[in-house]
Parts: sequence; C-alpha cells; structure tokens
Amino acid sequence: MGLFETLRKMFAAPDVEPAPPARSAPAPAAPQRPAFDYSDARIPTGAREKIAGILASLDEVEAMMDREQVQAVSRTEIELMRGEHLPKLVKSYIDIPPAHRAEIFRTTGKSASFILEESLEAMQGRIDEIARNLAQHDLDAFASNAAFISRRYSDNDPFR
Repeated sequence: MGLFETLRKMFAAPDVEPAPPARSAPAPAAPQRPAFDYSDARIPTGAREKIAGILASLDEVEAMMDREQVQAVSRTEIELMRGEHLPKLVKSYIDIPPAHRAEIFRTTGKSASFILEESLEAMQGRIDEIARNLAQHDLDAFASNAAFISRRYSDNDPFR
C-alpha cells in the first residue's frame, strides 16, 4: 500500500462511500412557441398555398442539413425563417384591419395580399437557393466518389 493510500484511509470518514462524480444536468429545453395557424381564413388562398410550399421546403432543407456539416449561419437562417420570419410576416398581414388595407395600395400601388405573396415568393427563393447549395455538395461528393471508383477499378489501373 502506498503512502497516499494510507493517508487517504487515515483521514477518510468511516464507512462512507465516496460520492459518485457529479453529472451535469441536461440544459432545459428552450420553450417552444405554439405553432402558428397558417390555415387562418384571413390569409388569402394563394398565400396559404405558398406557405404550405415553404413549410415543406423548410422540412426538406432541414433534413438535408442533418445529413451534412452545415454552416451555423445557414441553419440559423432556416430556423429563423420557420420560427420568426414566416409567422411574423403572416401575423402582420392578419393584423392589418381590412378597412385600412386600401392605404397600402394607395402607398405602394400593390395590394397587401399581393405584397404578402411577393414576400413569400422571396422567402421561397432563398430556401431554394440554400437547397441547391446543399444538393451541389451532394452532387460533388457523388461525382468524386464515382471518379475514384472508376480509377480504382478500371482495367487500366497499373496497381492491380
């Protein structure tokens, strides 16, 4: 028995087992906001269809991001679109009193519903761009792997 073991036993409390190492408790999950009701009848039909497309595209992009190492900036942008930008845009449209929507037309020359749909199209365009960039990474990886296999297993391989 070594010196340190002897000293530990001399100064240890009798019949007391050492406490197990402290585990850090998992961080509490961020509070979830209730899902926004995009089926609200005050949202124009065309906008509801665009919103459904955006939500489906966001799901696809998130699945692609889960497979890849993605920059935090892109992931954050997608999360903000789903959790903040889209619901805020739609809510701000809903909150305009119908009697005052004509003021938007007088100011911009466009109806509020037209501007809403135009904004949704811009959002969809950005999601499509992110999806294309992720898909390009997949395409490049596939092309690289196919080229390797072709070189490795072709009949002209000098190392076979």
